Amino acid sequence: MTDRDAIIAAIAGPDRAVRDISWLIGDRIAFGPVPAGPGGMATARATGVVGKLRGRQQGATRTEVHVPVQLDLTVDMGARTVPVDADMTVRIGLEACLAPDADHIVVEVDEIGPGDIALETRTSGIGGVLVRRLGNLDAEIRHHVIGYVTELLASPEARDLRRIDLDEESDTA
Repeated sequence: MTDRDAIIAAIAGPDRAVRDISWLIGDRIAFGPVPAGPGGMATARATGVVGKLRGRQQGATRTEVHVPVQLDLTVDMGARTVPVDADMTVRIGLEACLAPDADHIVVEVDEIGPGDIALETRTSGIGGVLVRRLGNLDAEIRHHVIGYVTELLASPEARDLRRIDLDEESDTA
């Protein structure tokens, strides 16, 4: 590991990533109503409780943060309402690098895809079977979670957190 990589790892490592992402997400999430299913034939709403985030160093400048969420969804299809319980973990990959002028670190966020979301869903009754099979429930949930997390990580607050000034870090260390 080079001295540059050691500095980056010390400043932009898993502890900071978990702290910053926890602050961005908060302890609860919500989205919807959003169209769901083939042709948007249903409407979905979701609320979720965020669990304890875990960060893991992967090499000198790479960090992975795992965000567990217990999600309660409601899918409305006409007059029928189908409750869905889901446990998921969203993986967020981060890569830190020294800026060309060497006065700050820039943290790049990996694009989030379906493979970054571990998901287990539970439904009951015939409505649950319809939502799971015909509505491709897991793919729909992943699609909307990707949109939610991508928007959150592109927010001005997130952009500010992804720039770490080296002068400020040495003053607070």
